[in-house]
Amino acid sequence: MTKQQLIDRVYRQHGVPNDLTKKMIAEIVGGVFGELREYFVECESEGSGARFTYPGFGTFSKKLRPARTLRHPRTGAKIAVPETATVSFSVGSDLKALLNS
Repeated sequence: MTKQQLIDRVYRQHGVPNDLTKKMIAEIVGGVFGELREYFVECESEGSGARFTYPGFGTFSKKLRPARTLRHPRTGAKIAVPETATVSFSVGSDLKALLNS
């Protein structure tokens, strides 16, 4: 699903008042994801409680991948990969039940 498809679905299917335009919904959706992005960037490490839970959907958590050394598969040269931050997602029990029903 693309951002525009999400906006269209929210506009058509969720009883949006007539005075709310698709552009306004796009700003709201963009604002929500922008705030989540800033929240995860501002949290320094995994231990600082960097997680966002949306009941019935799931939990997004910030994870730190440690630095490691890999090998290039063709040349065998060692490649140093620095520590990186990423966000993982755990499916909530309600969504998991819906997916498996």
